[in-house]
Amino acid sequence: MALLEQQIKSLATDLSEVVSKLSEEPTPRNVHRLRTTIRRIESLVSYAHPDLGRKLERSLERLEELRRRAGRVRDIDVQTRLLDQLGNGSTAGDRKTLVNLLEKKRDRQMKRLNMALVKHADDKLFARLERIAEKIGTGRTGPNRPLAPLEEAHLQLSRLASDFASHTSLKPQRLHEARIQLKKIRYLAELADDSDQRKAFLERLKAVQDAVGDWHDWEELTKLAEKRFADRVNCALLREVRALFAARESAAVSAVIRLFTPPVAAEKKPPATASSLRTLARHA
Repeated sequence: MALLEQQIKSLATDLSEVVSKLSEEPTPRNVHRLRTTIRRIESLVSYAHPDLGRKLERSLERLEELRRRAGRVRDIDVQTRLLDQLGNGSTAGDRKTLVNLLEKKRDRQMKRLNMALVKHADDKLFARLERIAEKIGTGRTGPNRPLAPLEEAHLQLSRLASDFASHTSLKPQRLHEARIQLKKIRYLAELADDSDQRKAFLERLKAVQDAVGDWHDWEELTKLAEKRFADRVNCALLREVRALFAARESAAVSAVIRLFTPPVAAEKKPPATASSLRTLARHA
């Protein structure tokens, strides 16, 4: 478990750095870094499964709270970026309306996130992360040791594929489930030693994650636009956002199906018989 102990200590250092930066630089980049660093810590602890007391468990619950708050800010940042991508001039006024609405929401959510960060920074959170790292360093060995991270990631992906194979369609709720589970599997695979196999597995997952994540982001923006402009039948912005959302949903469904569909082995040609070889020789 020595490698895992080093990894969680490195993640704890990254977390401390980004927390100190956020009060001065509440940028989308720093918010995203906070969120993904916490997810990686959660994934590592879940994989190592150390024997933690109640105080250490509460520290992980507080990390989850910070991640969720950062996620709310991150969603707003992404929706703002998506609005910037819309080039239809007739939607400029409505885009500005949504951007202003999102800016106010971000200010509120960022204040709540900063308050939570201050609260938990005074709560010995980082000292307890060090204790969790020590627990991981003295964790399970021998026959009770878990599978290697990449093996476990492959196993979880196979189970997920089997589960999805039992359903005839990929409805939005199932896509959401795939998005969350694939994210966890990716962070698990990142714990593995660097190798070509690890790189190929992560690239394969990332392509699908990007498609499903893009669909989710457009879904959230569509909900916002519908809430704001539902009373306008001919709202150009709403029509454009819905069309783009539908395209992203189709792409996400296709990406997940491709990931979960095993490749078909190339059909082998039957070996040539002696008579067929003689026929070929006569025609040569």
